[in-house]
Amino acid sequence: MTVFLASFAVAQLFWGALSDRFGRRPILFAGVIVYLAGTIVCMTAGSIGILIAGRFIQGIGACVGVTISRAVVRDRYDRVQGARTLAFIGMAMAAGPAIAPVLGGQLQVLFGWRAAFAALLLIGAGIGLATFLRLDESIPRRDPAATDPVRLITNYTALLRNRIYIAYSGLASSFFGGLMAFATALPFVMIDGFGMSPALFGFMPLFTVLGYFSGSTLAGKRTGRDPAHKLARAGAGCALIGGTAYAAVTLLGLESPATVIAPMMIFMFGYGLALPSALAAAMQPFAQMAGTAAALQGFAQMAMGAGVTLLVAAFADGTARSMALAVAAASILVALFAWYAPTESKQA
Repeated sequence: MTVFLASFAVAQLFWGALSDRFGRRPILFAGVIVYLAGTIVCMTAGSIGILIAGRFIQGIGACVGVTISRAVVRDRYDRVQGARTLAFIGMAMAAGPAIAPVLGGQLQVLFGWRAAFAALLLIGAGIGLATFLRLDESIPRRDPAATDPVRLITNYTALLRNRIYIAYSGLASSFFGGLMAFATALPFVMIDGFGMSPALFGFMPLFTVLGYFSGSTLAGKRTGRDPAHKLARAGAGCALIGGTAYAAVTLLGLESPATVIAPMMIFMFGYGLALPSALAAAMQPFAQMAGTAAALQGFAQMAMGAGVTLLVAAFADGTARSMALAVAAASILVALFAWYAPTESKQA
C-alpha cells in the first residue's frame, strides 16, 4: 500500500505538467498503458519483490486518472459547476471502496489472489477504451513551456503562495490522511482484534462509503447556494466530531465494531460534504496550469496518505488506538485548514 501510494503521489507531478503541454487525452492514454503494464507484472509475479515492483508501476499509471479528471473539470466548468461535477464524481468513486473488498474477497476465495489483478487488467482496459471513444480534448490552449524546469518551479511556487490553494488542498489532504489511517489498519483491528471473519469484514467499508456518499449528495445540492468556505467548515465540523469521538471511545477502552464504524461514518460524511467545493475552489484561480495545479494537489493527498500509513503501521499494537489517534489528528488538521480558508468576500 505504501509503495503504491508513494509512486502514485510523485508521478502526478510529472503527468500534470505533461498534460498542460501535450493535452489531456494523450497523457491519459499513456497513464493507462503504464497502469496495464504494472498490473500484468503484479498478476504474473513470482515473488513478493516483483509484486511490490508491479504495484510501484501501477501507482505511476493509476494516478493519471485523478490528475487528468480534475484538470478536465477545471478546463470545462466554472467553480460552482465544477464543484457539482466533482460531487458527482465523488459519488461514483465512493462505489469503488464499497464494491472492491467484497469483489476482491470473492475472487480470492474462488480463483486465488491473481484473479484480483486480472479483474483490474480488464477494468483498466475498459477505462482506456471508454476514454478513447468518449473523451474529447478539453485543454483550451497547450503550454509548450509547461515542462520547462524554470516554468515548473515558477508554477509550483505560485501555487504554494496562494492562500486559497493551500487552505483547500491542505483540507483535502488531511481528510485523505484520516481515510488512509482507517483503511490501512481496519483489517487488522476487525479481523485480528475483534475476531471478525474475512467474509463479514468485506462488508464493513459499505458503512463508511455510505457516509461519504451522503455527504457528496448533500454537497451537490448545496453547491451554488452555499460558498465553498461554508461547506468546507461544515464538513470540517463533522470530521472533528467523528475524529475526536473515535479517539475518546478508544482511549476509554470502549472498542467494538460499532465504536469504530460509527465515528468514521460521521468523519466520512464531512469528507464528502467538504471535498467537492474545496477541490474546485483550489483549482479555480489556475486555468492556465490546471494540470500542474491538479498534480500538486494530488501529490499532497497521496504523500499524506503514504506518511500516515507508515505511522499507523509503526505504532500498531493490535488495538484501534493508533488508527483512532491518527484519524483524530487528521480531523484537527482539517479544521485548521478550513479555518484558514478565506471567506468568499475575502476571496473576491
